[in-house]
Amino acid sequence: MLQAALLFWLPMGLIPFGVWFSQTKSSPQVKKIGTFLSLIGLFFVLASPWIVPESPSSAVGHLFGFIAGPCIMILIGLFKIAYSGNVPVGRLPSSDRYFGSVLFVIGITWLSLMHWWDITPTMSSGEVNPYWLIFLPNFVLSLSSISLAGGLAMLAFGDSRQSESKYLFAMSLVSFVFLLCAMNYDSSNVSSNEFREYVWLSIADIIGIAIGSILAILSFALVIFVYEKSLPKPNSITAPTEDELSAVSKVIAENIGGEE
Repeated sequence: MLQAALLFWLPMGLIPFGVWFSQTKSSPQVKKIGTFLSLIGLFFVLASPWIVPESPSSAVGHLFGFIAGPCIMILIGLFKIAYSGNVPVGRLPSSDRYFGSVLFVIGITWLSLMHWWDITPTMSSGEVNPYWLIFLPNFVLSLSSISLAGGLAMLAFGDSRQSESKYLFAMSLVSFVFLLCAMNYDSSNVSSNEFREYVWLSIADIIGIAIGSILAILSFALVIFVYEKSLPKPNSITAPTEDELSAVSKVIAENIGGEE
């Protein structure tokens, strides 16, 4: 337990801590230290299957090493498509839309090969990484939902965003088809029945997160409303005196030019 705490959970905590420090703009040295801490923490987490192989926590680092490539490609692809259109800030060239689509296709194909072929994340004991069955349905389901919501938002609120919305709708459809195929066709390591159970659990997780987020927003809004209701009404200020009006008139006259 001590070895896992020092060689896994402490480095895991260094990652967000280092990212927080790396956002500091006032001190370049602190920024460099934050980046260094994040990289050190990430290295130990990814190396956990070899550093602390007997700890169940090492399965997290094992999974990160497998999914980092396809997930980064998919997320970069979505970013390039979303910002290659008519956006006021940070607009990318329209050619990035096609490059983002290629990255997305490669990433989703990579995940498909990991699911159906013999490159599924497998521990040294020969068992499938337990977090893989939690990650894959959650990620693909969230990817389909976010792409669909993004496409609809571009049509509803965006200006000349039809091209990007079509790409996002296509990505949502591809993700949904991937999910349906995984629910109906066995892979080399995971049966369709087992995957289907994890999909329903993922749907329950996402619904729970959505309900919890809505309740958190409503609670925050309620607290603000009750607090503002309890504040006394501001006192009305008195009308300006003749001296104050004369002073204001003098200042205005001194700052207005022209013949009239």
